[in-house]
Amino acid sequence: MAIEALAAVGATVQILKTLYEYYNIHKRNKALLDILESFSANVEIAFERLKAREDMLSLGQNDALASIERDFTNAKNWLVANDKNLRSVWTALQAADKLKDLDDRLTKAFASKMSIAIFTALQDTRAGVIKIQTTLEGLPTNLSDVCRTSTKEAIHEAISELKQEAYAAVGGSDGRDRGFRNGEAEKIISQLVDQLAEQERIKEDEELLFEAGYAPIEPTKPSPVPYTPASSSASRRSSQYIPASVPSDFDNPFEPSSSRASSISSRRPYSSSLRSSTLVESDSESRAKGKEPLYEVPTNSVLLSARDASTGADLIDPVLASDGRIYDRWTLVESSTISDPSLRIVGDVVQLRDVLLSSFPDRQAVFEQRRRDFERKTLDLYFSASYDDLPRLADQLSHVLLFNSTSAWMRVRRGLVYYRLRFLQEALVDLNEGVKRAEESGEARVDALRARALVLEELHDTDAALRDVEAVLSTEPNDVLCLSLRASIHGNAGNTAAAQADLAATNAAIRSGKVYRSELGDSDCDLEYLARGWAYSVVCDFAAAAADFGFSASLRNPPDPYATACHALAKLKDEEARGALSSDTIATTGVQLDDAIERIRKVALATAEAYGDRSFTTSGAPVFRVQKDEGLPPAVFPTLLLRASARATQGDFELALHDFETAMRLRPACVRDAPNLRCALAELRIMCGDREGAECEFDLAMAAVAGKKQRADVLVQRRLHGL
Repeated sequence: MAIEALAAVGATVQILKTLYEYYNIHKRNKALLDILESFSANVEIAFERLKAREDMLSLGQNDALASIERDFTNAKNWLVANDKNLRSVWTALQAADKLKDLDDRLTKAFASKMSIAIFTALQDTRAGVIKIQTTLEGLPTNLSDVCRTSTKEAIHEAISELKQEAYAAVGGSDGRDRGFRNGEAEKIISQLVDQLAEQERIKEDEELLFEAGYAPIEPTKPSPVPYTPASSSASRRSSQYIPASVPSDFDNPFEPSSSRASSISSRRPYSSSLRSSTLVESDSESRAKGKEPLYEVPTNSVLLSARDASTGADLIDPVLASDGRIYDRWTLVESSTISDPSLRIVGDVVQLRDVLLSSFPDRQAVFEQRRRDFERKTLDLYFSASYDDLPRLADQLSHVLLFNSTSAWMRVRRGLVYYRLRFLQEALVDLNEGVKRAEESGEARVDALRARALVLEELHDTDAALRDVEAVLSTEPNDVLCLSLRASIHGNAGNTAAAQADLAATNAAIRSGKVYRSELGDSDCDLEYLARGWAYSVVCDFAAAAADFGFSASLRNPPDPYATACHALAKLKDEEARGALSSDTIATTGVQLDDAIERIRKVALATAEAYGDRSFTTSGAPVFRVQKDEGLPPAVFPTLLLRASARATQGDFELALHDFETAMRLRPACVRDAPNLRCALAELRIMCGDREGAECEFDLAMAAVAGKKQRADVLVQRRLHGL
């Protein structure tokens, strides 16, 4: 019998080692560690007591000990057979549930059979029986309850963690950095609910299988949870019911229920032959017909309401919001009706929408018409928008992209709107996606590339901008925008001849009438002349620059504030270059620059007042607002640089330095340092007597230069000031 006991100990050690190995793989399940530690401690205590009393046990055959050894051997064989399932097929929650159940059964069997073995061996000695019985009092016989409690706590913790990951990915502070796009949120939340349902179903399946012994268990195929948010592929699965209202017990569908009887999903199969039109009939329609609802809500099921969580109206285009509730899309489009400042749309509830539209065919036409009307309304606003309309336009384009995410045209348009608002990082993300989708679909590829080149040039990423420009000019050699951008890049690099050649090419294209026209329409052609004005400024032809800036400003009604500021400064620089700077021009320029900055600030204040404390709209678009420290929005930074240049021309160096420093503080972090800006700031500091600060600016300019020619220019400029 001692030999059998030692064999049982060996098998126990092996099974414990295997269990610990699986714990290392499924680290997220705190319950598994609690189970293993409790089980290991109790087994060790039992065998230590058994070893201490070996001399009291007979060496005869003991069926209970043999049965214990068989239990552990079968359990080990089951773990070996399910190695692949535990490591890669089952989820962490599934694996924890299975191992917990295995441990639960082994512990119960061990406690009962070991008692039988000991008492069988000592049945002839009453004193020995009493002694052994006393020592067994410390061995917990309800380890099953201990395991179940710890597992339940860990499942709650895992569910909360999964829910947090699902919503943080799309609605939290890290959501946008992680790159989640439309549709991926639905997949995450679908997986979450599927896992919750699966870990409940496994319990009943395994109870039947374990009764026949520890046979290898194949992974259970997950059943679809009715009307959970899911990807488009999952939405094609047939659905079974949709309740008209949600009981109070299910206010939070992600909270685990308090008992097995009210588990998070049903274990009973429901008949799919019931007509969905009967099952989804709303309360209002039933009452209108003078009858009670014709269905009964199945118990122990995931219940999602067919009514808007805010207004209570019947859903037509259901979406999941960041608070975990389901709204009609058009309720959240009107964000003024929503009090929660953090509320945003996560994604479409595809399965619920499909069932609603199939059950109520009259809603299909309303559903499609609303989307078409909103998209048409957004495009109309895009073609007629002034600067004051841009924040609202960005929000509407974001809503359109939530239900039409594959449109390259819409993506490029929103990128250009973000560019005008100087949300440069968001603009670059949109245009990168626009280029990708344009290459896949073949639509708007040239427009996506030329728009991205414009943003990259503003970010001072000249190498990437030049690549996009060359790609466009290889197919559209008469594109004024890209020719102008290349002229600016060449001029800033010191290659004036190449810059002038590109500007001559723009003039030839305009005179011949072969200028490239955007597939997106002519609403953004003001940017072409704005870019050409920059190029003329780089080669110091300020008269031509003023003409282009003025024409660019006139193409929008009212004129764009930044183009107006560029026009005012170009006229000032032109008079300075001709040596005929007049006091009237100085005064007019100052007023125009101040008005441009004030207009941008007022648009930001009006937008912040409309959206309150929000940082993002319900569509996910950033809110255009002022910074508390400066009292100005970040979008004003390039206009401040223009005013600083004008004030330096007028001799107001202190005010010019203040504008320059404010602009550099407001400048988005994604904008790279440019040597010409740092050199200009260094000269201002010298004029204000800050030679140490000027040395620092020249050092930063040296760090920002890319080529030998630019480096030499910075050194020459530095030596002119004796630094």
